[in-house]
Amino acid sequence: MLSFLKKTIPAGLVLISLGMLAGCTTGQEKVAKLTAEAEKGNVDSMVEIAEMYCSGTTIEQDDQICGMWMKRAAEKGHIRAQYMLGRMYELGLGMRADPVQAYKWYSLSGGQGYKMSQTGAKNMLAVMTPQQQAEARKLATESGKK
Repeated sequence: MLSFLKKTIPAGLVLISLGMLAGCTTGQEKVAKLTAEAEKGNVDSMVEIAEMYCSGTTIEQDDQICGMWMKRAAEKGHIRAQYMLGRMYELGLGMRADPVQAYKWYSLSGGQGYKMSQTGAKNMLAVMTPQQQAEARKLATESGKK
């Protein structure tokens, strides 16, 4: 194959192309590297893995694995992960829909200034019963103290 390339493509372009191919990784390889980093506590790697599984662009989509990694990052205080986890609970993506949990995660992120979370928390209050609202507020307050 290389002899064919030498005849039709300039040598510099062949070297560049081969170098680029050598640097490519599959989605599985990237997930493996990110998982190793995430297992050591790298929160940004946790979020990146979660987003890969949520989007399904470089690896097969899996909302449950996405939710697992998003929750781990959210529990470590990652603001955007807290918002995304709230959204997942709101929509029931990778987990059972739960407006109380959605409110909790939106509130934690919104309390740190994440505007979309503040809106999400208000929207959740609008669809919950008074009992759910009380439970959600209590859960968010307790979680914020940790």
